[in-house]
Amino acid sequence: MNMMPRWNGGYGWQILYESISRDNLLQADEVIGKGWTEDIHQLNFQGVYTWDRSIRVTVKIPYVLNAERENLINGQKINQTDQGLGDITIALPLKKYFNLMRRTGSWTLAPQVRIPTATKDGYDVWERAWGSAIFLGYETETRNYFFATGISYWIFDSNKDDFIHSSLDIGWNVKDNLQLLIENDFHDDSAGKNYYLVGPAIYWRQNDIRHYRFEFKREINPTGPDNKVDHIGGNKISIGVGFVY
Repeated sequence: MNMMPRWNGGYGWQILYESISRDNLLQADEVIGKGWTEDIHQLNFQGVYTWDRSIRVTVKIPYVLNAERENLINGQKINQTDQGLGDITIALPLKKYFNLMRRTGSWTLAPQVRIPTATKDGYDVWERAWGSAIFLGYETETRNYFFATGISYWIFDSNKDDFIHSSLDIGWNVKDNLQLLIENDFHDDSAGKNYYLVGPAIYWRQNDIRHYRFEFKREINPTGPDNKVDHIGGNKISIGVGFVY
């Protein structure tokens, strides 16, 4: 939410509601089940603590409120559901800030680990496997504009697919406390699955403590895995509130 505290001993937390809707069941470029949907509704609890401006720790705890999909198993159409705790992610972002004449910004290097805490159910929204990643990010901001980009590479055990996720965000600072953005997400994994999401976001800082964010992203040109069927990408709505101290 671009609200991490930059002062020693600063901390914050946020709650995000996320809805994902996927329209078709795919294998590679082929639609195996047209109109076979997957719908996911989940909450994300996220926290951050800053030792100093350059070192902090973050934790992300997802909880699947309800997930349901239509899948193809042994030639039969099956309805599957999932609910409960997702996989917890812990990261250690290392920041390097810079200040130039008319803009500021930062570089970020963040090792991450994912813990298989997800609840077992009819199917798995989360991997339920140990994972580790490295994230590299860059962002810069002027009085009127904002730019951020980043890339992460995830590897998992238990024969789960590794993946690369990258993002590119461009924003306009309408006011000191209001930002409009166009956000782009790219995803590609070792099974051949890839997708691109793009859409608008609004960030509003009500005061120094309370922050709000809304985003909508639309799926464009998804490709399913090479050797199995799956639901890919999906249209995404996210609404959140965060607090910084």
